[in-house]
Amino acid sequence: MADRYYNHGDHDSEQGISRSMVVSSVIGAITISAPLLGMMGFSLLASSTLLLVSSPLLLLFSPLILGAAFVILGAITGFAVASASAVVGIAAVSWVAREARLKYKDMKKVGNNPSPRMKGKELDYLDAHFATTSKA
Repeated sequence: MADRYYNHGDHDSEQGISRSMVVSSVIGAITISAPLLGMMGFSLLASSTLLLVSSPLLLLFSPLILGAAFVILGAITGFAVASASAVVGIAAVSWVAREARLKYKDMKKVGNNPSPRMKGKELDYLDAHFATTSKA
């Protein structure tokens, strides 16, 4: 059974794997994996060197980096607050415009037949205010 997978000669046969196939496979594997292992080693060496060099610099300049981080955080917070204020402002303007449009429609309908929305309400705050203050 083992003879089926291993041939004792250098020639290729239908059923066995020759030594030349094994040698060429090993050479191909070394050709592909050696540069990859070399790049991996160089990358590890460069990373550890940069870590050793940058650690003291990071420790020395951490107050500046922390200050810069606070400034950036403050700027981001400012933009977020400004965006939220803009959304609230647009919502308020659209609400006021909608209310004004509804009041205008209601004022046009008031005549002798007020709409159900206006029952029991004054048409204008200033009219009610002046009516109460002018009596005094």
